[in-house]
Amino acid sequence: MKEFQFYDYIIMISPTGHRASNLREFIGIIEECEDNVLFHHMFQSQLKYHSKILDYNCDFANWASNALEDFALAEKIGNFNPYDYRTISEAKSQLLELIEAHMWDLPNIPWARPGLEFYFSYATSIIIPSGIKVTGLESFTHYLREINNNSLYYHFCESRKIKKEKEHDEFSLWIEENFNEGGIVEKIRAIDFYFYSLDENRNKILKIINQKLKQD
Repeated sequence: MKEFQFYDYIIMISPTGHRASNLREFIGIIEECEDNVLFHHMFQSQLKYHSKILDYNCDFANWASNALEDFALAEKIGNFNPYDYRTISEAKSQLLELIEAHMWDLPNIPWARPGLEFYFSYATSIIIPSGIKVTGLESFTHYLREINNNSLYYHFCESRKIKKEKEHDEFSLWIEENFNEGGIVEKIRAIDFYFYSLDENRNKILKIINQKLKQD
């Protein structure tokens, strides 16, 4: 049986020097920005809102809501799942198409109030072994309760993108490869993880596995 190794995950955020005061400037910067900028604001932003302090798991959606006060656009971006696309470039193209289509119906280009401009950033990721290794589902659930949200995010969310050969999260892949538990795997993969906070995702995974363990 192959053991599961948990990793610690750290990000170091750096500014790009670009900022947008209105929606047109915003689109222009997104068109030119590197993939790592889009990745930070659409994927890694889930780390910032693990307690659901804000309405959306996406920096762009929260800016549209709080700074532009364009709640319709915020809802559209908030419902946009970048994990639906194979590459970040594809997600960028679809996001731009969504925003541009929205702009066609606007009588005026919305501006952010002074001090609420959108500042673009990117992050450098550091991934290191935590020293935690498990071989059984009982010990897996024990440490799944203990690991921090950064580690949970790395294994359950980001690994789907940075390991392009893998379509699914690392938790369900490990269970699939080591246990005859197709029901657990199917239920974990059915979690609409991008639209839940990390704490909610953690609780959903634990509930699925614990229900099975109680049955056994």
